[in-house]
Amino acid sequence: MGDSPRAKPWLILMLAVAAVALAACGDDDADKAGTPAAGEAGTGADEAREPILIKTHVAFLDHPKGETMTAGEVLPGSTIGDSPFCPGGKFGDRHGEPPLGLVVKAIRCPGGRLTITFSPTQRSLKQSAAWEIVNGSGRYEGLSGGGRMKAEFESKAGEGREVFTGAVK
Repeated sequence: MGDSPRAKPWLILMLAVAAVALAACGDDDADKAGTPAAGEAGTGADEAREPILIKTHVAFLDHPKGETMTAGEVLPGSTIGDSPFCPGGKFGDRHGEPPLGLVVKAIRCPGGRLTITFSPTQRSLKQSAAWEIVNGSGRYEGLSGGGRMKAEFESKAGEGREVFTGAVK
């Protein structure tokens, strides 16, 4: 086959048509296969997930064995979905052992208990980490999920605030 001047325009036109046809067959929603964008409803199991927000006031306590422990209360404004989470709740933290995180937080609420775990990596007055639910009882039995936490302390032996955000089902 020789290269005639008429063959090149047809070849270019055929390649352009093929490219347009392939683009038209593409999946416009391919990016939705992962995490839905903000404001979009999830699909399948994601539809049952609800946002969770847990705000706490935490204080360092001296433990009889010489360890420093933390305890505190769940603050107003904490929610699961549109409902208040654990009004008047209290919690205590303990050191976790594998496979749990470094901190195990047992939150005692009216009508149930929720235990979460996390491992902050910053050894400073500001900390953050991923967190997850490890157990629930009462109204929180069977609850699963997790998210991110941030904490800010006044001093190494003082008080602070924690904020846990995420999703549960």
